[in-house]
Amino acid sequence: MGDSPNGLRYGQKLRLATRSVYVDDSIAAATSDLGIGYYEKNGRHGILSCVPPLGPNFQHLFAEDEFVVVHPNGQRHSSEDRVYYGDPLVLVNQHGMVWNNKTGGITGYVGPRPRGISGEMFVCFTQGSAEEEMEKSSRKDKGNKLDKLMASVTTSALSMSGSLSVVKNYKTEAGPVCFGDSDVAITVVESNRRSQVFNRRLSNYKKATSRIAGGYICCDGSGTELRFSILPAYPKIKQVSMMDRIITPYNYGQKIALPLGLLGSTVQKASGRKTSAKRAVQSSGMQQGEILFQCSNGAQAVLSGTLLQQKVLTHTKHLGTNGDEIESVFELPLRNAPGVLVVRLTGVAPRTFAGKLCARNGRQLSALRTKRGVAILYYVSDLLRLVPLPIFALMYAAIIRFFWGTLIMVEGGLRHELAMLVLVMLPVMYAAVKVDHPFSALFHPPAFEPEVHDATGNEITQASGSLKLIVKEYRFRPTSSVSANESVSKVELVRAPDLLNQTSLEHSTTTALEATGSIPMRFILAEKGDQIKALERYNETTEWRREEGVDFILEEPCPYFRIIKDSYPHFYHKRGKNGEPVYYEKPGKINMKALKNAGLTLDDLMHNLLMITEFLWQVLEQDDNCKGISVLDVDGIGISDFAGEAVEYVRKAASLSGRHYPERCAYIFVINVPSWFSVVWNSVKGMVDDVTREKVVIVRGKKNILEALSERIPVENIPVEYGGTSHGMSREEDLLYSLMDYVNNNEGAPANNPIAEILKRKPIKH
Repeated sequence: MGDSPNGLRYGQKLRLATRSVYVDDSIAAATSDLGIGYYEKNGRHGILSCVPPLGPNFQHLFAEDEFVVVHPNGQRHSSEDRVYYGDPLVLVNQHGMVWNNKTGGITGYVGPRPRGISGEMFVCFTQGSAEEEMEKSSRKDKGNKLDKLMASVTTSALSMSGSLSVVKNYKTEAGPVCFGDSDVAITVVESNRRSQVFNRRLSNYKKATSRIAGGYICCDGSGTELRFSILPAYPKIKQVSMMDRIITPYNYGQKIALPLGLLGSTVQKASGRKTSAKRAVQSSGMQQGEILFQCSNGAQAVLSGTLLQQKVLTHTKHLGTNGDEIESVFELPLRNAPGVLVVRLTGVAPRTFAGKLCARNGRQLSALRTKRGVAILYYVSDLLRLVPLPIFALMYAAIIRFFWGTLIMVEGGLRHELAMLVLVMLPVMYAAVKVDHPFSALFHPPAFEPEVHDATGNEITQASGSLKLIVKEYRFRPTSSVSANESVSKVELVRAPDLLNQTSLEHSTTTALEATGSIPMRFILAEKGDQIKALERYNETTEWRREEGVDFILEEPCPYFRIIKDSYPHFYHKRGKNGEPVYYEKPGKINMKALKNAGLTLDDLMHNLLMITEFLWQVLEQDDNCKGISVLDVDGIGISDFAGEAVEYVRKAASLSGRHYPERCAYIFVINVPSWFSVVWNSVKGMVDDVTREKVVIVRGKKNILEALSERIPVENIPVEYGGTSHGMSREEDLLYSLMDYVNNNEGAPANNPIAEILKRKPIKH
């Protein structure tokens, strides 16, 4: 029990979760995993510690604390030194600050302050009833255990206090403190000031006039005593190691493509030299091919080769067999620290590896068999998917003309029924294969990855295709054996949220409707003045934003940001003549092959689009009534691309923008169009909304492009490649890159969030 990784030790980090007595139980439950912290506003008493939530208008000013447990005299302890109930200690937050109760006047408010000044608080964890006896005793009392522990504290630190307040009658004083312990009180042992009135247990208090929902933390007995759950800090994954590949740093949710060499064999090092994959398999087998995760708290998690084999065995089935994506979710326990990493394996194992693995385990990998009727369905679907809409319209018109005589001359019979069936089913089938819907997978053949060999017949080591490994989150689930104190209740589950900023909570945002009582004008204009439809559309967008976490997408890591930027040119560049932000996009230059090789999908591109769209309307332009200018450079698009993934992405992007960002577009310039584009546009423009159609300007030729753009954008703001005089990257893009470096924790990233002050000016996201 003493060696349990859940035992708290000096030098470890912790969070302190509690519930405010000033908020409803439903709201308090939503923030139960959020630890206490401080309110960033520097008021009359300075920055003060508080209990979340702070409320919709102030939650963005809350910062959660992670504390390092330190001995009061600063002496170093070994990693084996346990923390016991009743031991005096100092809690140092992530900024090197400690609790201090000398915050101005005679109040008992607690706030973070530098070490070594009057009011610095030494505390201890205590349990039992709230009844305490606070009395004075000499620091020289050798019989008192606490005085013995404090004897080494520097004289200067205690010179302001003539005595040391002692908490008597600790019911569980000798028990070790463990992660997962709850119903724990924190008692102020010494505050290094003359008055002892502030040496009480920490409590939750706020005045009736206070606008902070959760209230402040006090140490003078005011308010209600706080009871805490002791939780581990959220660890970051510093490095992932497998074979000779190292990923550093790693962000939760980032996809890892598993090398076929790792799956098929273990690369060993003998005498400083790597053996071949085949020799490694013969000598040691795949069981030794492991993946190592190293965390910021010094802990490690290992995915062994044996466990990896077991999981991959469940991924030998082909996609599309039952219409669902193959997925395995499992946990990896951390070594030398509490908690687990939740790992997800998704995709299909390469058939070469799957066959060998099944053979080793006495199983047979069945060949993919497709019935003839289903094969014909896949073949017809693939053909229809390649046909652009204008071409299909012409073909369908010709078919109608061909069958027209049959329909007129034959009123009944088999020929009439067959003609009607063709005329009805053909457009239905075309729509079924071209439009996304819940049954789209039925019209796609199962994924198949053939074996790859070189000229000598040996297998080529390659990426595993669709097989990806993802660390979803960190979880802490204490067991009943981690604490010596059976009276301590346990916290069921603590999760590391996907967002970088732990203060991002769904209920912490306020919509325009909640703040002003009116629907944003953009939605009313989009519905032609119909306020009922506008309200329905606005509520739909609000629900979508909350479900998808859109309000806080700028705080999420985007590990593939630079890969997408390199493979898909798109950027913000200065402003139009009326102050509109200008966005340039080159769908004809999308390198889908490079994106696929990096493990990216259309969903990843859509997530990136959503992120840069929120960057536009939360950061670059915060006026809710402002509109932007889009320049769509289609240079490089061929007629065959109108059935490809690049155009599918553009279609999805247009749908997203039109549904959830209404009346945000001032003008759309489609430039560098090929000669045949006018035929396509004339065929489909009737399907485009009248208001949107009037905003679209189609132009080709450098001179014409510059003339068209310069009508809406100053020449000095137009990039050189389009005839303007603006060189290099814009300030907008510089800020976006800086933000992505920060949230991705890249090398050379800024120390502080570069858009933090900007976001404070817009608490209402939509």
